[in-house]
Amino acid sequence: MSPHRCNYCFKTIATAPGVKRHIAQSARCQLQWKEELRQLRSVIDGVHHEPAGTPEDGFYGSDGGDDAPDLHEGPIVQRHCVHAEADAISQQAAATKHVSVGDDIDEEPNLSSGGCFTRGFEGVAAKIIGTGKTRFESLKEVESVDCSNMWAPFRDEEEWELARFLMKNLGQNKTDEFLKLGIIGPAWTCEIIDVVGDVVGEDSTAKHEQLELWRRDPVECVEELIGNPAFRDLMAYEPERAYADKKGENRIYDEMWTGDWWWDMQTRLPEGAVVAPVILSSDKTCLSLFSGDKKAWPVYLTIGNISKDMRWQVSAHATVLIGYLPVSSLECFQKKTRSLAGYRLFHHAMSLVLQPLVDAGRHGREMICADGYLRRVHPILAAYVVDFPEQCLVACNKESRCPRCLVETDKCGDLEECAWRSMAETLRRKQKNKQSRKFDALGLRVVYRPFWKDLPFTDIFACITPDILHQLHKGVFHDHLVQWCLSLMGEKEIDLRFQSMTRFPALRHFKKGISMVSQWMGTEQKEMQRVFVGLLSGMLDNSVLLLARSLLDFIYYAQFQQHTDTSLKAMQDSLKTFHDYKHVLVELEVRQDFNIPKLHSLQHYIASIRALGSADGYNTEYLEHLHIDYAKDAYRASNKRDYVEQMAMWLQRQEAIHYKTYYKVAKVPPHRQVSVDRIRSEYNAHDFMAALEHFLCAQSTGQRQAIRPIESDRFDVYNQLYTKTGPSTIAGRGPYLQKIRASPKVVACGRKAEIPARFDTVFVREEGRQRVTALVPNAIRVAQVRVIFNLPDHLGSYPHPLAYMEWFTALLRHDPVTGLYVVSRSTRNRRPNVSVVGVDRFIRACHLQAICGRQVSTEWTSDDVLEKASSFHVNSYIDLDTFSALAYS
Repeated sequence: MSPHRCNYCFKTIATAPGVKRHIAQSARCQLQWKEELRQLRSVIDGVHHEPAGTPEDGFYGSDGGDDAPDLHEGPIVQRHCVHAEADAISQQAAATKHVSVGDDIDEEPNLSSGGCFTRGFEGVAAKIIGTGKTRFESLKEVESVDCSNMWAPFRDEEEWELARFLMKNLGQNKTDEFLKLGIIGPAWTCEIIDVVGDVVGEDSTAKHEQLELWRRDPVECVEELIGNPAFRDLMAYEPERAYADKKGENRIYDEMWTGDWWWDMQTRLPEGAVVAPVILSSDKTCLSLFSGDKKAWPVYLTIGNISKDMRWQVSAHATVLIGYLPVSSLECFQKKTRSLAGYRLFHHAMSLVLQPLVDAGRHGREMICADGYLRRVHPILAAYVVDFPEQCLVACNKESRCPRCLVETDKCGDLEECAWRSMAETLRRKQKNKQSRKFDALGLRVVYRPFWKDLPFTDIFACITPDILHQLHKGVFHDHLVQWCLSLMGEKEIDLRFQSMTRFPALRHFKKGISMVSQWMGTEQKEMQRVFVGLLSGMLDNSVLLLARSLLDFIYYAQFQQHTDTSLKAMQDSLKTFHDYKHVLVELEVRQDFNIPKLHSLQHYIASIRALGSADGYNTEYLEHLHIDYAKDAYRASNKRDYVEQMAMWLQRQEAIHYKTYYKVAKVPPHRQVSVDRIRSEYNAHDFMAALEHFLCAQSTGQRQAIRPIESDRFDVYNQLYTKTGPSTIAGRGPYLQKIRASPKVVACGRKAEIPARFDTVFVREEGRQRVTALVPNAIRVAQVRVIFNLPDHLGSYPHPLAYMEWFTALLRHDPVTGLYVVSRSTRNRRPNVSVVGVDRFIRACHLQAICGRQVSTEWTSDDVLEKASSFHVNSYIDLDTFSALAYS
């Protein structure tokens, strides 16, 4: 029996009853199910009272969100087939949505199901011109006709499983002996490019080289993506403007359809057209391990109609491979011309790959969309996601110049508006001025026919997107900010501060400092950012600290997965603050100037976000994951000879296989019947009994007197619990669990080393406050968890485990230089201020950083600094949610 799937979170579940139970138990899925059912009932009522009819010529195509579930199977069936009755209901629902805000521009935006206010496009977009079956539905229909074998071309499910195993575990030759899969998906073609060099051979003729270009039709790939029913509820067909307020004054930018580019492009196309924003990405990668020079240059394609949360998931297959560009050392050219020849080869190969987009983008092509409706789709290049060297390669400019604007090389360090590069002006110069000095003036390479020359409605310079991984994490932060601070503080002091950093769940501890790290990856750089501002405090002058903080603020804002006009203004202010204080590094002789291309690129982030949506949707970090599936795994499955052809076949077979297919604690406390004396000594809970008695008295009612705990009482104690945080639009994720530890030291025994005690700090909701999960400074306190325990039955009943806490001072004092809250241990009558509270008051984990002077104490270690330091910074940079709540408040 084939597995079933929840249509709201796409989780695969074995049985249909299991899907029903899942929706009943999942609050998020249940909410979407109820909303869908409500819309279905309202539509059915309209059908009963109004005659059914065909939609008008100007009506807006729906995005599939209002389609009715199959009434025979209930609202949890896989909606891969479009029935006639469902079509009538759905089209009638779409007709009711035809009343648009565009009829009255001054009208307030509508409140959407996502919690924001939206204003639809003012013209006619995504016009439905018919219905039909997607390729996936056609395959399913063929399978349903041949009821004898739903696993064709395999005999049965076992043979299909064997084929999938072979694809994962055996090489090319052995797989060839077994698999003879039919072609599914756009076919691969190989084109031979004959490259004639400028080196003359022994026969007095120019040397040449024949290179293979493997490609498949990008328009067919767009049709495959936009018609994939798996993305039905994650697909948009028209632009919208979203707002955080009812008056429509604070604009929201997250998905591509909320940006200005799509809205502007829609006005340039014929009425009723659907824009398919094509997002390309490419990155040359090494295939062989340790030795060898085998390389591949894959080109990937996805479309902005699919939600950014889905399109970069490799397992979702929302990004497809459309080509392998030729990789060659071009030895048929002289060394001085080899680099330019490589530029021209790239653009010639890309023009061959993207040629089908020229006609389809200009005139459109009828495509069956994921919701079963036929629309005229215009695939138009909107974004090209690459690192900086390839940005320059795509834009045909030198790496010393900006690929987006005309800033001079010696002006990169200034915060000034520069003229944008113009497609028309650049092409005009390439056609009329073939003197290299004219190209040098604009920082252009002498490439006369760039691949984007004939692409309709495309501004290649505006297609260049922010690169968070290489520009921010590796570039501005690690290669520049960290090095500046190292030159001012010295390696020894920074290493000591990293070694004595307070522990935090899921935070990397650099136990040897950072000077001993030999290879830096994006993961390590992001871990450093989480503690860097607090780590610098006390050692550097305030001006340098403000400079460092402003850059970290910008990096954190850039990672927001949902922006507003307010957050973009704060992002711009942080960049301005850096430029206001950068002169300090010149005075300290750390830098002579700031003409750094990656630093200059920060000026274009906000414009790109307003045009194309939040920058996380274009992060080159996702390319590294795509390389594993689409390049490196494919190469390892080949016999290493003529490997590009074998890689293409391997990927096609993978697609053939794919298309067939608030807190938590341990159930049993690990420490049972723990005595009060042991709690006092091992957990440092010296006032445990007094705090528990106070809690029980507060819980008792007027008619019943609380039972007082006694020294002989025993308690069941936990080592840790997990708090469940809510979904985050800023971090772009659903609910997840955070670990909070309260475990005593475990002494060494035999070969097992000693395990230090772990008593984590948390944000706790103030008593009497409403039940909230947001970090509101005046509604929360920071506390250290000492003991997590169950209340014994004879002392009463409480629905949640309890925690013995040591409080810190309220979030009232704010460090103006670091921007971090400052707290210290709270006392009462010269003793620690302690309480027993229910763990239902926990909001999320909190990270404290000890405040150092000019030098960190050599007595501090990461295991005991929380006990020895007297004051702490509340680290806002530990994650994006905490940053947005505290630093951005």
